[in-house]
Amino acid sequence: MFNQLVEELARYDEVEAIALGGSRAGEFFDEQSDYDVYVYLTGPLAVDKRQAVLDKYCSYMEYSNQFWELEDDGVLKNGIEIEFIYRNLDDFRGEVEAVVLEHQAHNSYTTAMWHNLLHSKIIFDRKGRYAELQKDLALPFPKELKDNIVTRQLQLLETKMPAYPRQIKKALERGDWVALNHRVAEFLASYFDLIFAFNEQTHPGEKRMLTYAKKTCPHLPKDFESNLTALFDHLFDEQNTAIVEDLVAGARELVTSNN
Repeated sequence: MFNQLVEELARYDEVEAIALGGSRAGEFFDEQSDYDVYVYLTGPLAVDKRQAVLDKYCSYMEYSNQFWELEDDGVLKNGIEIEFIYRNLDDFRGEVEAVVLEHQAHNSYTTAMWHNLLHSKIIFDRKGRYAELQKDLALPFPKELKDNIVTRQLQLLETKMPAYPRQIKKALERGDWVALNHRVAEFLASYFDLIFAFNEQTHPGEKRMLTYAKKTCPHLPKDFESNLTALFDHLFDEQNTAIVEDLVAGARELVTSNN
């Protein structure tokens, strides 16, 4: 079913390449994992064309969701969820090269697009440009990028006025649980960005970060997993602040003791 769907979609001239990403492209998937299908276009692919293909194979579809990227989201007739993410390949190249070649660090998920490129399985590649991009950017993790990410994340974790631990402490003291939840999520996103970069691993995205870090990162902070578990157990009580401080101290110790 999946192969037939992709084959029909690839017949449109606007479709330059199709790649399978996410957990279904690797080893970290289960029966609840969805299909993340990245469709690279030379120009807009009309909704009626997409519907003509996807409606044949899906029991439910939502077309043109644009909360993050342009997507069609639905459920295959076998019950597996599927997402079609539409991109321009040149724009995508520019975003990834800004990180890999120009060493631009973000507040979180810095290398997630690079990871997506390197770990996607090519299903269709009309002119071989996607495969060429994979080959061009299959590079060792740049030291300048690693240093930029680690420096930026340490600032967000410990040294600047907007640093997350300070914001977490203020939200906890106010009893502002919505703000607390948001700040902890941002703190963890920054924390894991540092962990992956320090270990010269690309960022796998928002799912299974703990599992991926344990599997791929030889250098982890002291009490890494137990401190994270404690944070989730005490997210909304007074122990939260001390646990966050332990996580930051572990990150700092990791960086200083292994450099």
